[in-house]
Amino acid sequence: MKHPIAERNSTTHAVPQLDRYLAEKIRVQIEQNYYAKVSEQAELDCVARDEVFLANPLKHVALYSDHGIVHVRDVAINILPILDTINGVLVPARDTLRLEFMKGYGVILAYNHDIGMLDYSTFGRAMHPEFAAQEVFTPAFDAIVETIWAENWGNISWRLVNLKECGVLEQPPKLVLREMMAMSVGHSKSKVPIDILNHPAQLRKMMMETVSTNLHHLYYDQQVHKVAQKLVRVMEDNQGSVEPEIAGSLRNPTLVQSLGVERSELTQALKTAQANRDRFLNSGDVPPRAFAGATPYYTNFEQEAFLWLVSDHEPVRDLVSDVTDTIRALRVADALRQRGTVLKTSAGYQILVDQNTGNAIFALEKGSGEMFLVESGHPPAAGEANIDSSELTLEGDLRLSFHRGSFASPEATRQSAGFAAFIIDDIQRDIVDTFRRPAGQDEDLKSNQDIQILIEETDDNLDFAGIILEELIALKPDLASRSRIVPSLKFIAPDERDRYLQAERLDWPLEQRRRMLVRLAQSGHKIMNVDPETAFTDVRLTTLKKDQTLITAGAPPGFVYVPMGEGLLMTPLGGYQAHAVKPWIPLGNTRVIRGDVQEATVTAQKPVKLLMIPKEIYLRYWHDTYTIEEFSVLLPQVYLEEEMRAFEQTLEILRQVAMIDRVLDDAEVAFIQKFTQTYGFEYSAEEMHERLMQGQKTDFVSLRQSVLDYLALKPAHLQAARLKDLLNVLVKIDDDISEEEALILAELNGLFAGYCDEDAEITPFTVWLVPQSEAQDQAIASLMPALPKQETSGGFAYLAGTYYSKDYAEMISDKYRSLNFFATIDQDVAGI
Repeated sequence: MKHPIAERNSTTHAVPQLDRYLAEKIRVQIEQNYYAKVSEQAELDCVARDEVFLANPLKHVALYSDHGIVHVRDVAINILPILDTINGVLVPARDTLRLEFMKGYGVILAYNHDIGMLDYSTFGRAMHPEFAAQEVFTPAFDAIVETIWAENWGNISWRLVNLKECGVLEQPPKLVLREMMAMSVGHSKSKVPIDILNHPAQLRKMMMETVSTNLHHLYYDQQVHKVAQKLVRVMEDNQGSVEPEIAGSLRNPTLVQSLGVERSELTQALKTAQANRDRFLNSGDVPPRAFAGATPYYTNFEQEAFLWLVSDHEPVRDLVSDVTDTIRALRVADALRQRGTVLKTSAGYQILVDQNTGNAIFALEKGSGEMFLVESGHPPAAGEANIDSSELTLEGDLRLSFHRGSFASPEATRQSAGFAAFIIDDIQRDIVDTFRRPAGQDEDLKSNQDIQILIEETDDNLDFAGIILEELIALKPDLASRSRIVPSLKFIAPDERDRYLQAERLDWPLEQRRRMLVRLAQSGHKIMNVDPETAFTDVRLTTLKKDQTLITAGAPPGFVYVPMGEGLLMTPLGGYQAHAVKPWIPLGNTRVIRGDVQEATVTAQKPVKLLMIPKEIYLRYWHDTYTIEEFSVLLPQVYLEEEMRAFEQTLEILRQVAMIDRVLDDAEVAFIQKFTQTYGFEYSAEEMHERLMQGQKTDFVSLRQSVLDYLALKPAHLQAARLKDLLNVLVKIDDDISEEEALILAELNGLFAGYCDEDAEITPFTVWLVPQSEAQDQAIASLMPALPKQETSGGFAYLAGTYYSKDYAEMISDKYRSLNFFATIDQDVAGI
């Protein structure tokens, strides 16, 4: 799931991905009333005289990553594929109807979640989640709620009305919609800890307090509560560490001193927070504690508000589950927001990474155009500026890539890797914590502790990912077991990248890997130094469907493909003739080795399975070459093996022809014996007779297939013509041509004629199976699924095969007729 890009209509505000789930007029209203103003306030001209900004610009919202219109669209678009990805993997599986509901609701939540950033003060930044929850209960949102309700956006009103009509929803449905919109506060992990999100009763209590309490009162209460919680944790942790190891811990004066300092600092911070709250409460203009916006919607707020969150009715509990899991998706979408080369502040100022130092550079502009490049080693900004992509994989793992890994000095490289580790830890904490659930619940899902952190290599410095991993483990040692380096997918055609991420992970046993390497060796690839234990790391198995394109000419080399069967067609650039791709021969390896663009387009003529080997994996584990000395020894062996294979194949065809009439004549034995002598094999008549009799049972179909297999190897035309002559002489050797021999010989002569003379006009005979009823149609499709179904002048029929002898075609037709299928023969002149 690559980070989605918003598709916009240049003449309207339309965003196709979102217009399916939320009315454009609602989006535009929220964008203009809230997010556009966020961007305006972040402009340099607005903050230039702001004392708070000048005192510490990096702590001011103006230099935060974007929270304007682009940001809200990005999060809203991103939540859609995230819901698809986590469905059935990190959250319980939903059917299509419920998943579509969650997408519609998710887009609405995304548009609400950051409207509170309108207030750029320290207070406004801290309380922006609660502001969004309360704003839903003000007249400013009445028209928005009414439109969503009346037009059934997200299918929310339909679902709530149905619950009401079924007698399981106690509150007015439209009020429940408003409450659901208020739950955008859940995007904040600090305001709605996961333990609260996981427990509906606690969630209800928190939501009731959020929408009924004045924001200033909430703010000061939270400041006291936050410090008090930290102090309690420190005291509990200290107590827990002292008791079991009292002798050791208390003898460590540094530890005792550090614990004492931390406790003392937190105690003082708690006193300060309490004093600030008291000062606020005792001021002359303190507002009422209650927020009046929500109460008019209720007869009895305490009994009615958010009551659906604790319903005992299963359909409503399903609704609660959908709501809370959509909030999880919102948290992930916010954590995976766009960064890197497109990272900007809310005012649209670029934030970029300096390749000299690894620091972040803010490109700040006055309204009149002057630009100021301001550098900072602030880890969040520098880490975000270097991120190229961050996404959840289909397996529910976190995959990250970075814009660059090459810097001017080792020190700058190490520093940038440290910044990258900082931001990886920040993102993974948000995501991993989001999917923590109560013990014993949904145990069939992927555990949040099983979420892997996949760090892509950077193409300009293959060591950079390893340095990031070192820094990450130093920062968080517990992440070592679930963090690893993976191949870069940055400079790869998007369709190839998507195909790889959607492909099947290879879990072949060691023996199967070895068999595959043997087949690869038969194609010429040197495998002597390929370790089957490591070479298949991050190799995946994909199936290309008919008419799909595997490689496009001009695309960068991203993978080496190993086709496991026939069906690929290669069309080179420059007007050269297209040709079939042979199976088990690496495809694209020369381009990966050279680092050049693809020189041909490869498409599938039928479904084909392929191994996908990322370029770094191929170069590291698979790429090996022969020395001149090795090649000189190998080449004669290769040709000798080919000759032996051709000999064995020819001998088998001769055996099958001799045995087609179930009689092995002495003259036939002598003829085949003479043929083997030309290859240096000296069989006696008895030995030759015994070998010919030991072969498998012969029939028309297997003999014809043997010849087709032989011709598929593309033997020289003279060699194929020689085999044709051998077969004709063999059939006539005993001066008694049986009906079976005459029948198969006519068919085989047609095959050889078509192969040896491409311009020959051959009259093929096509056998069609025409179903006479729906039952027959189903029977043919079930018994013979490989037969292609084609339209004909009279409807449709199944192509049973094309043959070069009318008698042979009649014989095949009779076999189908004996199974009560209607078979017909069509004759047409064609160039073979």
